[in-house]
Parts: sequence; structure tokens; C-alpha cells
Amino acid sequence: MSLTLFSQILPLFSKHKVVHFNRTDTRLANNGIQLDLQKLRCRVNFQGLKFTPEIETLGYKLVRILQDKGPFVALHLRYEMDMLAFSGCTHGCTVEEAEELKRLRLAMFEAEIFMSLSFRYAYPWWREKEIMSEERRQQGLCPLTPEETTLVLQALGFDKETQIYIASGEIFGSERRLASLRAAFPHIVRF
Repeated sequence: MSLTLFSQILPLFSKHKVVHFNRTDTRLANNGIQLDLQKLRCRVNFQGLKFTPEIETLGYKLVRILQDKGPFVALHLRYEMDMLAFSGCTHGCTVEEAEELKRLRLAMFEAEIFMSLSFRYAYPWWREKEIMSEERRQQGLCPLTPEETTLVLQALGFDKETQIYIASGEIFGSERRLASLRAAFPHIVRF
């Protein structure tokens, strides 16, 4: 099978010069492996993953284009529906939105049997059906809301002319949640 995979993937890589790795976003620190092995794994991943010269050139070109338009921030809010359902964070959500997240979380919990064991037990709260959102938030385990992100960017000195490139999935609560960010930073671009 690996020979077949190799013969299928190598021509595609040779043609496109790009590899997209799926399922590589699991946090290294949350899988129960000893710290010294975590560090080694992290270093190997960092050293092993290099961009091709074509990708680096394209990246530099993109950054130059963005810089020519003025100051910018690329921002990943981590405020997608699945992220909030997974973390159990509902701060700032309407009652209806919180219920929607709870339903998704329960559906994710019920589908857990399809997940790998290493993933399921890497996150102790995954097995919890009921999560105290405010408690989780006080522990620093929730993403900042888009409104809080607005305040942080302003406190860091970014002004109204700063371009904000939102590099994330669909923001939960959509335009309602982005209203304060859009008011403070009218030059928002969604990728």
C-alpha cells in the first residue's frame, strides 16, 4: 500500500510543489507523552517541514503586497462553532446560540466512538457532557471573543487604518459578533 501511495503522491507533489497535511493540528502537549519526547517531536516537526523555494517566494510576495497597503494584522479568532462547542465556551452568546453549541457538543460526544483513543483522552474535558462555561473562561481555556479581541488590538496600539485579515473559518454569531471589530477596524478582509 505504501508503494501505491508513494506512486500516487510523488507525481502530485512534483507537479504542484505543495503538500497539505491533514490532522496535524493536534496539540503536542495534550497527548500524555513525556515532556522530553514532546520537545524532540516538536523539534523534528519544525526542522522537517520546510517550504519549497516557490512557496517561500510566493509568501514574501504576499507579505510585500500587504505591507504596501499599510500596517496589517493576520488574525485567527478561534471563534468557529466547532471550536466553541468543543471547548464548551459560550461567553457572550445568546441563549439560542449557547443551546446550539450544546447540541453540537452532544452530537460530537455521541460520535466520539469514531475518534481515535489518543485524541479522546488527550483532552480530559472531552468526556464531560456539561461544562461550566464561565468557570472554563476564568481558567483561561476559552478563546477571546471578537469584542475582546477588538479591545486587545486597540490596547496594543493598532489604529483604525490597520488592515485586519481574518484567517479563520466562519465566525460563530457572524456579523453580530464582528460588529465591534468592524467598527474599530473598518479595513477587514476575510480569507
